[in-house]
Amino acid sequence: MSRRLKVLISAYACEPNKGSEPEVGWQWALQMARFHEVTVLTRENNRAGIESELAKLQGKQPLPRFVYHDRSQLVLDFKRRFKSVKWYYLLWQHSARDVIAVLQAEHNFDLLHHVTFAGFRYPTAIWGHGVPTLWGPVGGIESVRLALLPWRHLPSLLVESLRSLNNFVQAAPFQVLTKRSRATTLILASTCEMQETFGRLGFKPQLMPTIGLKVRELPFRPHVIRRGPLRLLFVGNIITLKGVDLALHALKESGIDATFTFFGSGNYEAAAQKLTSRLGLTERVFFKGRLPRLEILERYAEYDVFVFPSLHDTGGYALIEAMLNELPGVCLDCGGPGVAVPEGCGVKVPLGRRPPVITGLAQALRRYDADRALLLAEGQAARRFIFEKYDWDIKGLELNQIYAETVALAASRRKALPNPNYSGMGKISNTLNQAFSFKGLLAAGVLLLLVGTLGFASISILKREVRKIADESLPAMHNIASANASMDQGFKSTLTHLLSTSVVERAVLRENITQANRLTTEYLAAYGVAITEVEERRGFEFMRNHREGYVAIRERMLQMAETGNQAGAIAVCQNELLPAFNLYKREAEQLQENQIAQSKARSEWITTLSTITQVVVASVAILLFVVGFLLGFFK
Repeated sequence: MSRRLKVLISAYACEPNKGSEPEVGWQWALQMARFHEVTVLTRENNRAGIESELAKLQGKQPLPRFVYHDRSQLVLDFKRRFKSVKWYYLLWQHSARDVIAVLQAEHNFDLLHHVTFAGFRYPTAIWGHGVPTLWGPVGGIESVRLALLPWRHLPSLLVESLRSLNNFVQAAPFQVLTKRSRATTLILASTCEMQETFGRLGFKPQLMPTIGLKVRELPFRPHVIRRGPLRLLFVGNIITLKGVDLALHALKESGIDATFTFFGSGNYEAAAQKLTSRLGLTERVFFKGRLPRLEILERYAEYDVFVFPSLHDTGGYALIEAMLNELPGVCLDCGGPGVAVPEGCGVKVPLGRRPPVITGLAQALRRYDADRALLLAEGQAARRFIFEKYDWDIKGLELNQIYAETVALAASRRKALPNPNYSGMGKISNTLNQAFSFKGLLAAGVLLLLVGTLGFASISILKREVRKIADESLPAMHNIASANASMDQGFKSTLTHLLSTSVVERAVLRENITQANRLTTEYLAAYGVAITEVEERRGFEFMRNHREGYVAIRERMLQMAETGNQAGAIAVCQNELLPAFNLYKREAEQLQENQIAQSKARSEWITTLSTITQVVVASVAILLFVVGFLLGFFK
């Protein structure tokens, strides 16, 4: 392109020597300043690092102009305190749109380019200004397949599941991605998955990896063919999405005597170390922790193969750095690594179920272990590929050509430009309808109704179960316990009557026995009325029959004692009454134990139901938030 355009680059993350997205924002700004008059809108927080580096570059190349913007100190304090980066990013984009409007009125830009964040999920400040727009490279649609989800690591499982739900909703045809795409003149996709997603919506983005390297500035020591155990390397966050567990299982399945070194840290590190021990690999797998980037760059030459089975990396800086140092890459065929490792520069294992994926990784390790000449040749090819496709200077040339295409495309369809005023966001100060879409409110309302219904139904069930305990279990336990107590009292009076020689005392004891028998009969009758279970009714009738036999034997024994046949009464007591009483008492106590067990079971059911209710209501509430947020806030 011969004409120097006036370009505004929106780069929330933009800072030299920070790696990741800040490095992406910084490098794109420098590259495009080679060809155009570039103004970069970024955060005030990035000023110190940017100004320091600009001073070093002064006079060496054309430099971009930077405009710094941040939200109020109160909002910044909230962001830092609660680490709410994504929320702050959204708020920043809202206010950045007003800043861009002022800058546009002052400079009349030819092109607006959004660079960072490079995720497709978020609105950007570049839409709706009546200027040609370039969005990307963007990615983030890559999700972990169901078969490869980290089922044994709950925190990661929750994160990945929510991320997949987010991606599904955001990329749906009825959602905002279509509107954003229509408002963009030209889209750059950083991965094949992102390109395919836009394609399904009817758009044709160009594929361009979002990351790059200053290839001639990085240290390098050529590799030679080496014998001995293969030296495998992983550099990055030790988290489940990096496929660390897949790599360890692959080493075990490969059967080779390779060593495996991990540089990095993360919430899966402890679990990875336990897995290493369980697989019997502790003598060959080393977790070295996180090292500074410059030190890592010096150490690539010590290793042979870079193993990076990430499940959804949009970029993969460590992978392309390793390839630049002649390490062939072993990765999964997805995301940024799937683009960075072409045939002859490493091995890409197709996605699928866990066993085939692990087997594919293991075969790649055996392949390099068996053929060291092949390893060296593919490592050298990997370095050449990074020079050709990931050198920032070459990427700058490519993006310059894309700038020309974007401006030309906008000119060709300016009279029929769709959604020229679409901003991708409503102003925060506006009404509720501008902050939340009708679909979001409708979804939230339906889910809120579901939460209410679940809560009402569960409370009704809880009330019913509590009523059963109050109306059935507690009275039944009281009646059977009281019947057993009066039964015991009557039995004690009977034994005392048998041993007494006083006529007066026997008369009193006889009255006590009669009173206890009457109370027992009343309590058992009340207990029998409340019985609802067939098995419980059968036990009750069985006990009552034994009681009738016991009462008959007792009456015969008392009459013998009262008529002077003391010896006969004692014999009846020993041979008939005691066995009958023990049988009767055992059956009565069993009924009492059954009542206690039944009440305990009902109490446990209430506890379980309460727990289930809490979990379900909480889950639906979370779903309410997620769906309402995704459908509503990203209007």
